[in-house]
Amino acid sequence: MKKIFYCLIVLFIVLGSFTPVHAEKSDGKQEEGIQWYEEGLFEGLNNKKNESASMSYQEYAVVLSHLFGVDEKEVIKKTQEATNDPVNLRSAIKQGAAKNILTEFLPNQLEEPLDQWEHSDKPLKRKDLLQLVDGFVNAYYNEAGEFEGQDIKGNAWINASGVTISESTISGDLVIASGKDILLNEVTVNGTVYIDEGIQNEVSTVNSDLNRVLVYDADEKASDWSLVWNDEFLSDEIDETKWSYDIGNWIVDENGEGVAAGWGNNEKEYYTDSSENSYTEDGQLVIKAKKEEEPISDEFGTYDYTSAKLKTKGLFSKKYGKFEAKMKLPEGQGFWPAFWMMPEDDVYGPWPTSGEIDIMEAAGKDTSKIGGTIHYGEEWPNNTYTGKEYHFPEGEDYTGYHTYSVEWEPGEIRWYVDGELYQTLNDWFSKGENQGDKYAYPAPFDQEFYMILNLAVGGWYGGDPDETTEFPGTMEVDYVRVYELTGREYKEPVEPVVEEETLPEDAKQPLEDGNFIYDQNYEKGINVVDSPEKTLDSTYWNFLKLPEFQGEGNLTIDELGGENFAKTEIINPGNALWSLQQIQKLPVLKGHTYKVSFDAKSSTTRDIMTKVSGGAERGYPNYSGEKTMGLTENLQSYEYTFKFNQDTDLAARLEFNMGSNGTAPVWIGNVRVEDITDQAGEDPSKPALGDGNLIYNGTFDQGDMTRLNYWELSSQNGADASVVVPESSRKAEITVAEEGQQPGDILFSQSGIPLAENQEYELTFDANASESRNIQVEVVSEDGSVQYFSEEAVSLTEEMAGYTLEFQLPEELSGEVGQLRFLLGGEDGDVTLDNIRMIQTSVIVAPINFQNGDFSQGMEPWESYIHFDANAAVDVVDEELKIAIENAGNETWSVLAEQKNLSLSKGAAYKLSFDAKSTLARDIEVTLENANYTRYLSETVSLNEDMEHYEFQFEMVKDDVTSLKFLMGQFADAHDIYFDNVKVEVK
Repeated sequence: MKKIFYCLIVLFIVLGSFTPVHAEKSDGKQEEGIQWYEEGLFEGLNNKKNESASMSYQEYAVVLSHLFGVDEKEVIKKTQEATNDPVNLRSAIKQGAAKNILTEFLPNQLEEPLDQWEHSDKPLKRKDLLQLVDGFVNAYYNEAGEFEGQDIKGNAWINASGVTISESTISGDLVIASGKDILLNEVTVNGTVYIDEGIQNEVSTVNSDLNRVLVYDADEKASDWSLVWNDEFLSDEIDETKWSYDIGNWIVDENGEGVAAGWGNNEKEYYTDSSENSYTEDGQLVIKAKKEEEPISDEFGTYDYTSAKLKTKGLFSKKYGKFEAKMKLPEGQGFWPAFWMMPEDDVYGPWPTSGEIDIMEAAGKDTSKIGGTIHYGEEWPNNTYTGKEYHFPEGEDYTGYHTYSVEWEPGEIRWYVDGELYQTLNDWFSKGENQGDKYAYPAPFDQEFYMILNLAVGGWYGGDPDETTEFPGTMEVDYVRVYELTGREYKEPVEPVVEEETLPEDAKQPLEDGNFIYDQNYEKGINVVDSPEKTLDSTYWNFLKLPEFQGEGNLTIDELGGENFAKTEIINPGNALWSLQQIQKLPVLKGHTYKVSFDAKSSTTRDIMTKVSGGAERGYPNYSGEKTMGLTENLQSYEYTFKFNQDTDLAARLEFNMGSNGTAPVWIGNVRVEDITDQAGEDPSKPALGDGNLIYNGTFDQGDMTRLNYWELSSQNGADASVVVPESSRKAEITVAEEGQQPGDILFSQSGIPLAENQEYELTFDANASESRNIQVEVVSEDGSVQYFSEEAVSLTEEMAGYTLEFQLPEELSGEVGQLRFLLGGEDGDVTLDNIRMIQTSVIVAPINFQNGDFSQGMEPWESYIHFDANAAVDVVDEELKIAIENAGNETWSVLAEQKNLSLSKGAAYKLSFDAKSTLARDIEVTLENANYTRYLSETVSLNEDMEHYEFQFEMVKDDVTSLKFLMGQFADAHDIYFDNVKVEVK
C-alpha cells in the first residue's frame, strides 16, 4: 500500500506531457522542489520562508491558483465555501481544511485518497505540498508551446493555453485543468484523461489513443452513477470503434431486399456515412441534413435530402443504466432529430415486441418541446407506445444546448431534461407471435440496448419540409455518456397491478344501451378541423383534414338502407393514413376491455385503418393496435376488441383513418364502442398456437414474474420438490428435496392440451440433471385416469441435451384435452427443463375455400386495389380477369388483384397454378401472404402476349389464413393483363 501522502498525490495525478520537470530527484526535500519554484507554482510567495513552516490559507490559495490556472480570488471564494465560516487568510491552514478546499477543484474520481486528511488538525507545511506535487506530477505544462516525442513515465498536467503535444506517450493520467487551444496529436494516454467541463471544447485530438476521457465538474457532488462509456468528440474524426452508420432510406432484410421505405416512418432523407453529413468540429459531433442539388439514387428510388444516422450497435450496448447526451437541435418544418435506443438483439421478436426507448425526439417546427417515449406490445400493427412531452421554460427552447437523459432500472425508466425529471414509466408488456401469454415483466426492457443519434427529414412525427424550411439543418452533440449504478443496488422490478377503476361522474358516460359513441345516426353537425388552431369537439363527431398532411376531402351524410352514414369523399388522400380522419372522443379505463363495431363500405375494394388512441397531450399513443379493415362495394360489419393496459384516458379517440390510400369514398355508420369487461373474462381454452405448438410457455419466459404460468408441480407420498425459473436462465429448475418411492410421486405437468384421436405427435424438450438419472414422460387424459402414451426411461446427464419423443394417440380418447406430465420422483437428482414443444405431425388439411378461379361467376369473391399513384380498371371479360393499366404506379402493390380468406394448413403441400398473359412483356409478382404480409409463396412471373400456364408448389409452415395476390404495379407503359384458370389446391 502507498503511504498516505502518495495517496494524496494521486489526487493531483493527471498531468500533461512536456519535457519532464524533474530531471533527477535529490534526497534533499528543498532541492527536490526547486523545479516547482522555477515553474512558478510558488510565484508571489515569500520563497525564503522555511520549508517546514506552516502554510497560510492565503499561500495555499496562491499555489492552487497556479496549479489549476484559475484566479486567486476564485480559490479564496472556494476556501470560504469549503470552510463554511469566515477565515483569516493569514492564519495557518490545517490538512483537513486543505483537503476540503482541494476537492473543490478536483474531479470526484480523484478525491478518495484525500480521505486520509479528513478532519486532520495537523498544519499543512510547504514541504508537504512540494512532496505531494513532486511525487505526483511527472510532466507540467504551464505555458504555450509545442512538445514532441515525449515518453512520460507517470502523470501529466496542463493548465495553459496553446499547448500542443505530439508523438508522445503518457503512461499515467492526464489532467487538463485549464487553457484554450489544446491539441493532442498522435498521443497515447494509458490512464484517464481528465478535462475540466469549462474547457472541454477547447481540447482536440488527432490520431490519438486515449484510453478513457472523463469531463469533470469539480462542483458536482458524488453520484450513485459511475461513467462506463462516453464520447466527448475530441477527435478530428468520428470514432469508428464507437459508432457505425445506417445507410440509405429503406429497411432491408438479411438478403438486402427492401422491406419498408423511409425507414418505416415515411422519412425522406438518404442516410450516408459521408463527412458532408456527419463530422466532428470544436469538440462536438455535427449531423447535417442537406437538400441536394441533384437527387441521390439507389436501387429503390431517388431522394432529395441526405443526412446521417449513427449507432453503437455491435460496438456498445447495455442493459440498465443512465444514458445521457448534451445537444442542440435544428429549427425547421420537417426536421426530426432523435437520441434513442434499440435492442442489440431482437430477443422477443420483431419491432416493437423487443422494445424501443426514445430518450429524446423533436419535431423541428415547434422548438418549445421534445418528447420521450417507449414502444412495446405486440408485433406491428398491434403495437402500442407510451410517452410524454417536456415543455421548456419560457425563454428557452431546444435550439440551445440541453442535456437529455434516461435512468433505466429493472421495471422503471425515468426521463430528464437538464436534470429535471418529467416522466416515469413502469407499465409495459411484450407479446410475441405464437405465444399463449405475454413475456414475463419487465420484458421487453430487460435486455441490452444500443444507442442511436440521427437527424431525419420528413416522416410521421412532424411532417415533411416545406418552403419555410431552411437547409442545411444541424444537430450538434457535445457529448454522449453512459453510467452504471454503483452507489446502490438496482431496484427490484415490481409487476404492475391493475386496480379496478370506475368511470368518474364528470366523464363522458355511456348511453342507455352501453354505447360510448354519441350521435350514432349523424343528426348533429360534424365539427370540421382543417387547421392546427381548431380543436376537437369533446363529445360528438369530428372530421380532420390538416394541411400539413395534405389531405383534402369532404364529409357528408348519406342514407343507406334507411340509416344515416358518414360519407367521406376524398379529393387528395394526402401523405399519411391520418391525412383524413373521422374521430370521436371517449373515455377508456385502465384494465378494461372494449369492443368496437361499425358498418362500412366503399365504391371499390380499399382499406381503412381504425384504432383507439390517445391525443396530442399524450403523444398520440396507440391503445388498441392498428386495425386495417378491407372494404368492398358491399356494406359489411366489422368489429375488434382490445384490453386497455395504459393509464386511464378520459379523452381517448376512436379514429377512422382514410388517408394515403386512394380516392375511393368511404361510408361509415352504426358505430359502437362498449365496455365488455364483465363479459370478457379469461378464456380457459388452449388451442394450438400459431406455429402448431400445443404447449404454452414451454420456454419459461411468459406470464407473471414467476415465469411458470400454465405449469404445475405436485408431490405426494412423502416426496418434496420445488421449482423456480431464474431471470438469468429462464429454465424451469426443479429441486428434489425428497424423491419419494415412485416416479409419479413428483409431477411437473401442463393440462388443457387439445388432442385428436389416432393422430401422430412429436414432443421435444431440453433437459439435464444435477446427477445422472432417469425421468418418465407421459400424456394422459385431463383427469389423469387414462394413459395415452408413456416413455418410461428418459436418461438425463449433467449436460443439457435435446430429446425427441414420437407417438400416436389411440383411436378413442376419453376427452378432447389431456395432460403432459414429467414424472420426476423415485430417484435423486434435481432436474432442469426448457424449450418444451408438442406438435401434431399428422396433417389434417382444412378446406382451402378458394373459389371462382375460372371467373365464370364474375369478380366474386375476387377483389382489386388501385393505389392513388396508379390508374387501372379491373373487370371480368369473356370469363377472364382483365386488368387494364394506364399507370402502374410506383410500387409493386400499386395495382393488385387478390382473393382473401384462404385457409392453409401446416405441413400440407399445395400447388398454385394459373394462366396469364400481358399485351406488353413484363414481370409481375404472385404471393400468398397473411394479414401481416408474411409470405408463404413469393414468385416473380414473366408474362408476354401469349397466354401461358404457370405452376408453383410450396409447403405451409403453420396454419394461417392467407390471400392470393397478383402484384402488377411499377411498370412504365399502358398495357392489359389477363388471368384465367387460377387454382390453389392440395398437392
